[in-house]
Amino acid sequence: MLRQAFHGARWYVAHSRPSVRAFSAITPRRLDYGGPNDRVTFYEQDARGSKKRRKIDPEAEDNEERKGVEDELAKLRDELKVLEEGPFSPNSPFIRSLPEADRKVALEALEKYEREQGEQGPQPSLDEVFDEELDEMLKEEFEGLALEQENPQKAAKRGRQLSGKSTETELAEGEPHPYTKRFHDCVINFKTNSEDERTKHELWRWYRRCKQVIPEFLESMPPETRQIMWQSQNTADLTGTTRSTHLQTLIEDAKSVNQPFPTPQILTYITALHDSGSTHKALEQWEAYQAELSQSKEDLEPYWMLGVRLFAAANNPQRAQDIALAFLTNDRSRQPRVLIPVITAWGRLPGEEAEVKAWALYLQLKTFLGSDMGMKDYDQISIGLLTAGRLDTAVAVFKDMMVTGQDPAKDSTALYKAALGLAGNLHASSISEEAVNKVSLSALTVLPRQFQNRFFYASWMKKLIGMGEVDSAALVIELMYERGVKPDSKHLNGVIAGWLRDGSAGARDKAERLGWSMIQRRIDAAWKRFQPTEAIPQLGFNQDTMDPARIPKFMKRDVPQASIETFSILLLHYTRRGDDGMIKYLVKSLGDAQIQPNSYFMNHLLYAELRKQDIKSLWTKFQAMSQTVRPDLETYACLWDCAKIQYDHGRTAYDSAFPSARQLFANMTRWYAQLSPRSRKTAQSEFSKGLYDQIVRSFCLSKDVSGTLVALHAMRAFFGFAPDDATARLIVLQVARLAGVPADTPKRRLRRLSSTPRNKENIAQVNQLLEILGDRKAAALQVQGLSLDQLDPHERQQYQLEIMVSLLRIVLSRSGGLDPAGVEEKLANTAAEMQVGGLDLGPPTGADDSQLLL
Repeated sequence: MLRQAFHGARWYVAHSRPSVRAFSAITPRRLDYGGPNDRVTFYEQDARGSKKRRKIDPEAEDNEERKGVEDELAKLRDELKVLEEGPFSPNSPFIRSLPEADRKVALEALEKYEREQGEQGPQPSLDEVFDEELDEMLKEEFEGLALEQENPQKAAKRGRQLSGKSTETELAEGEPHPYTKRFHDCVINFKTNSEDERTKHELWRWYRRCKQVIPEFLESMPPETRQIMWQSQNTADLTGTTRSTHLQTLIEDAKSVNQPFPTPQILTYITALHDSGSTHKALEQWEAYQAELSQSKEDLEPYWMLGVRLFAAANNPQRAQDIALAFLTNDRSRQPRVLIPVITAWGRLPGEEAEVKAWALYLQLKTFLGSDMGMKDYDQISIGLLTAGRLDTAVAVFKDMMVTGQDPAKDSTALYKAALGLAGNLHASSISEEAVNKVSLSALTVLPRQFQNRFFYASWMKKLIGMGEVDSAALVIELMYERGVKPDSKHLNGVIAGWLRDGSAGARDKAERLGWSMIQRRIDAAWKRFQPTEAIPQLGFNQDTMDPARIPKFMKRDVPQASIETFSILLLHYTRRGDDGMIKYLVKSLGDAQIQPNSYFMNHLLYAELRKQDIKSLWTKFQAMSQTVRPDLETYACLWDCAKIQYDHGRTAYDSAFPSARQLFANMTRWYAQLSPRSRKTAQSEFSKGLYDQIVRSFCLSKDVSGTLVALHAMRAFFGFAPDDATARLIVLQVARLAGVPADTPKRRLRRLSSTPRNKENIAQVNQLLEILGDRKAAALQVQGLSLDQLDPHERQQYQLEIMVSLLRIVLSRSGGLDPAGVEEKLANTAAEMQVGGLDLGPPTGADDSQLLL
């Protein structure tokens, strides 16, 4: 590639033509100059008139790059050749790094090993040898080679082992194999720290290495070590497939040396297979151990119960039911809850016959358990049937849960007895599928009229959403439509909120589509009151234009109109995602829907602006919306969070229209005064320590000492909060800043000045002053015959308030040069400005206190 000369030009000389001509820097390199022996020489000079020229080769950079690429390719070919020969080839880096004597012994051992392997026939290819853990095996092998490379004699010993020398011979020579030592160290580490995941992985790694390298490793392993290996892999943080593979390897290794594992561990292995998704393989293992475990009669119940769960999961409920009922009939003390997965398995099968079998088995389970059947059992069965699409039987199960202990006559077992005319106690053996068919399943699962209302279904949905079964709650809405009970917006709002809490992309998409369908319905209804039907615009969320495959069945019906709660749920969702475009569109849709916002909606709009630290927009929205919306305590919590940013002069965010700390507190005071007694109690219970500290911090950042004092008394009177250690630190920093930082200090220097020695000295002096005031208050208590420990919590809070107020009064007196009367006058004016005129601000500063110097 030709180099560009920025300050000169390039020239060339054709030897067959001695004339010199200027040429462009982009002239093609290949030119027809006439004869085959003609050559072109390129020169470079600094300027056109310069007489100094330098001979250059325009192809030099290309040639250099080409040579570098060829060298890299040659190096890669050499490395590939070495890798193809293997790590133990004569030219491999490992063999070449050994001493001469050890290299000779190792090569002889390798040649003998290759001859022995050659006599056994052709070896499988790499694709057949290595399993899915190829990378891990290679890593382990190279780490082992590095370990042996530290001591060449160990490499020679490994070669002798490959030639046929046993482990016992090595031990007889006095030096164990390095792999055995590392495995033993991992076992000891696991005994001392069985919760360390890294130790578990190391233990498995060295177990595999020892098994691959040491011929008699499995035979020599004691049973205690084998149990440690099982415990480590059974409790390790592994995926389901990897965990089941490790357990299967341990079981097969033990069987290969005639040391089988106990029955509980075999059942754990089969369960791990099922949990990892290999249900059919788990069934094969379960069948393989059937004869052996049935003869031993050890842990027989867990074995059969596991078989019931496996057959139910494999959609073979008939086999699972036969095993379970036979097992329960022999011994009534066994746990009949093993029938629950069988019931749900019948529910998953199509056809009315399967539903009849599921209901008959459900009645038998209720008979087996009796009064021991609890809420968890009803939940498992009803959710399983809901998921399987058996809505009628699912609602009947939930009905049984609702009437338990309240109306036994409407229980399913009571209906079954009444339909067949049975008397006395109902036994499981008397419940049959033929009887259920004879009575009719629809008659047994009928829902009483008292439950045919929204409140019954709403309670079911609330329970399902609380359990995280939001899709099942959506199916309950479908059931409401089928039963002729029209859901309202509250039902669907709960489903939308549940889907949004789920967080997955699919759940979020369903929630947004359902919410906007309800909003569109509300807008249509609002516009119909003012305009003809054909003039109503469509917002693009019409359910008729959606993909039918992605819409639940109940969304194809007429959804209820959106309420302000629907808008609030979507607003919270979009504000958390920071989607400003959808927030603006949602606010516009709220106006189109003719719905007035509430405080919840307003608060989240304000918090959206607070996240962006847009103080001006936040205050503008608050002023506009508070004309029609009554704020709540959360609204003022948002405003005080914004005030902390506004008053912190070390920050850049600032808006001149935002009120001062006194004005904002006066606004909150007016709001509090307009509340009803019940609302005041609610506000007092919701007022938090965090909001208290934020208000105090805002006054301290404003350097408003008198406002801080009045706010402390007001919050004590309104909400019952008093200063604590955190409040004292805020006020101490405020006082120290007043003494050490000039008023005209630039913002960029404020934070650096806070750590200067002068400021630290001021803080120490203020803390000393607080100790003096505390000692005086304690002495006054002793005069009255009291001590600080004898004060109740209310009196202790008042005690702390008086100390902090005394400090602030001293600061006002000394900083403003005021006498006690002047201080009280200034405090009275501040209280009036903050709309708390007439509030008791405590006793004035004493003569002794006013003489204290900062």
